[in-house]
Amino acid sequence: MQLSRLRVKNIRSYESAEIDFGTGTTLIAGDVGAGKTSLLYAIEMALFGVAEVNAAYLVRHGAGHAEVAVGFEGDGQQYEISRRFRRLRRKGQETFEAERIRFMVGGAETAYSATELRQRVIDLLGFPDNPSPQAHSDLWRWAVYVPQERMRDILAARPQDRLETVRKALGVERYRTAADNAQELATDLRRSALTRRAEADRLRHFEDEFTQGTALADRLRVDRGSVERSLTERRVALRELEAARDAAEAKARIAEADERELEGLERDIRVDRAALEDRHRALAERERELNQRAEERRATDAEAEALETRRGALAEVERESELAREDERNRGEGLRRLAEARARLTSAEARQAAARELLERANEQEAEARDVLEQARAEGPSKAPRAPTPESLAALEEHLERARRDEAASLEGFAQAQASLTEMEELLEKGVCPRCGQSVKPAEFAPHQAEVAALEKAARGRLDTARGAREAVDDKRKARERYERAHERWNEVEKRRSSARAAHERSVRAREEASHELEQASAITSAARAEAAEFLPEEERAAAARANVTRLDRLRGERAGELELSLLSAERREGIDRALAALRSDAERLRNETVAASERLAEREAAVRALTARRAEAGEVRASLAEAGGRLSAAREREAEERSMLSRLEAQLDEAQRRIGAAEAGRQERTALLAEAKEVEDKAAWVGGPFRTTVLEMEQKLLTHAQAMFEREFARYFASLIDDPGLVARTDPAFTPLVMIEGEWTPAEALSGGERTSLALAFRLALAQVVRSMGSLHLDTILLDEPTDGFSPEQVIRMGELLEELGLPQVVLVSHESQLSAIADRVVRVQKVDGRSMLATNGSERRVERRTPGPETRSTI
Repeated sequence: MQLSRLRVKNIRSYESAEIDFGTGTTLIAGDVGAGKTSLLYAIEMALFGVAEVNAAYLVRHGAGHAEVAVGFEGDGQQYEISRRFRRLRRKGQETFEAERIRFMVGGAETAYSATELRQRVIDLLGFPDNPSPQAHSDLWRWAVYVPQERMRDILAARPQDRLETVRKALGVERYRTAADNAQELATDLRRSALTRRAEADRLRHFEDEFTQGTALADRLRVDRGSVERSLTERRVALRELEAARDAAEAKARIAEADERELEGLERDIRVDRAALEDRHRALAERERELNQRAEERRATDAEAEALETRRGALAEVERESELAREDERNRGEGLRRLAEARARLTSAEARQAAARELLERANEQEAEARDVLEQARAEGPSKAPRAPTPESLAALEEHLERARRDEAASLEGFAQAQASLTEMEELLEKGVCPRCGQSVKPAEFAPHQAEVAALEKAARGRLDTARGAREAVDDKRKARERYERAHERWNEVEKRRSSARAAHERSVRAREEASHELEQASAITSAARAEAAEFLPEEERAAAARANVTRLDRLRGERAGELELSLLSAERREGIDRALAALRSDAERLRNETVAASERLAEREAAVRALTARRAEAGEVRASLAEAGGRLSAAREREAEERSMLSRLEAQLDEAQRRIGAAEAGRQERTALLAEAKEVEDKAAWVGGPFRTTVLEMEQKLLTHAQAMFEREFARYFASLIDDPGLVARTDPAFTPLVMIEGEWTPAEALSGGERTSLALAFRLALAQVVRSMGSLHLDTILLDEPTDGFSPEQVIRMGELLEELGLPQVVLVSHESQLSAIADRVVRVQKVDGRSMLATNGSERRVERRTPGPETRSTI
């Protein structure tokens, strides 16, 4: 994930400004005091609020509001974080408070509080940090953003603080926290084990109660077994009767399917007969055309013999035709009007014929839709089943669950009351307390006996009431289930009826439209016929001239055709032969199709006869179904009687098992407590021993691996910045940076200014690299503010070469060093004019492949 844009308003010397960042190195260059660092502080304020920088330090003097917004791109998403502050005056002092905080993902906006936004930023950046909006972020200041003149602060930090920050950045402090928590958990587990053992000692009396209840339950199980065997035999017979009933129902369904199949076959037969008639007609037409073609071929034989005679006849006919045309032209207007009237009549008659055919098809479709509708109306229930209860099945399930819990609670109360009554009876019978063993006077406990007996009777009544309530709810639920199934079946049938009604209504509308079209076509035909009748006298007057012209034209055409036929007799004979072959092939195909259609029609007629014969058996099938249903009902009544007897035995056995269950529960509870105590003790030993040791070892391994990676990168980066083989950078186990000069360890404070800056920059770059490689930071961006403080010109060049060598995805560099523009992909220059900052962006000065060059844009802020 990388920075994509920054937008500020009323921040320091900026009234309004916006910068678009890209992949690679962006250099923000300008003179001292131009406002370069303010842009980096604005990014930090957008992310962390006023935790790192005071709002009064950044808000433009005299402005009532200020706003910062920073955008990110990564994982196919676009993010934007923005904060808006307003200036207030309280108790005579100016202060600033957040007026609006927003977080946008892909254009969708979400409003957060300061604490919520801090946590959202931590999740987005991916490193562990304190979610308090007032907490400082050492990882941000050490691995991402290096403020101006703060590069060397990391060297002066206390070793313990530096180590804790590095541990937090690498995410290893969670192992030490887990080890401390494991020690406390082991202590708590040991106390819990002692408590469980004490509770187990108080449950020893359940052993005797379990033995007595088991003997009674064994006797009742023997009685129940005999009844269950008898009931099993009944159920086998019942299943046989149900199978017979199901077989009869299957036969009835087959009979109904046969009836539907018979209706479908009858419709198919009607269609096949119509198709067969069409093929017979087509075959007759082909045979007539074959005869005509054969006759034409015989006529061509004599055509070539009368060539000269036909030439003379053609010339004579042409002369007569020219005279006849002159006469016809004299009557042309009347002939034209008559032709137009006849054309309109022909069109009207064609429309009338088409409308009549459409009406016939619509009548057929309406009849078919009516048959389907009648079948749908006769199918299934005619009305929706009535709901046995207004409550839904889910609500009844909840009622049943509550009723079961009430019954269980009543059963437990009844068991306790009965146990108290039994204990009281033993006390009065033996005169000795069953718990403490002391002698008692029965007369003194007689009132208590009556009270306990009354409590036992009341508990029994509550149990019966709860059981009855549970059975009533269960009956309602079963009735609701039956209703749901019946209602679903009714809905399916009703859907088919609705579809059939809609189809029938469409067919009726189509038939009405076709009838209307026929009426209109008939009216138009009558009008056209009357118009043609008006020109009939003109036709009679022009008939002779037209007939003569037509006759002569036809005769001329015949003479010309005869002449042409005489010249091309051979060619025409070949064409006629090809046409005869095609007609014979088509006639043969029609004959084959006619035979196939006849065979298919015969098969369907045979199937209709078979289904008609089987229709007579439907009555016998229905009678057998009624008889099977009667036998099944009688068998179910006998089964119900035996089930009632079994229920009484099971109730007695349930009571005995309840006592066993109570005793067994006590025994199991005691066993479980002892097992839990042992398990908890084992867990305490494991958590406080091997687990804690393993966690600490994992912490040490991860820290050692990270330090080795850090040490390697730290030394390499420092060597790139300091061109002196005698200086080697290293760190101690607390990540304190040191330098070995000619084999001697030298602390950082003994170095020169440029060397200390190089050491601090190498430390920060190495930490950022290790943190990102271990997945503790998702942001592929480093912000460096004047990192060349104290550098010589050669060191500035080497730092640029190092940044280029590292190939960091995105670097935002603030510097007044002009040499760094050579390594930047883009340069943003800052100037201050009349107290206001002005930006000039020069896109892609060097690395054309990273970003398409664009015209230089300048904005005055």
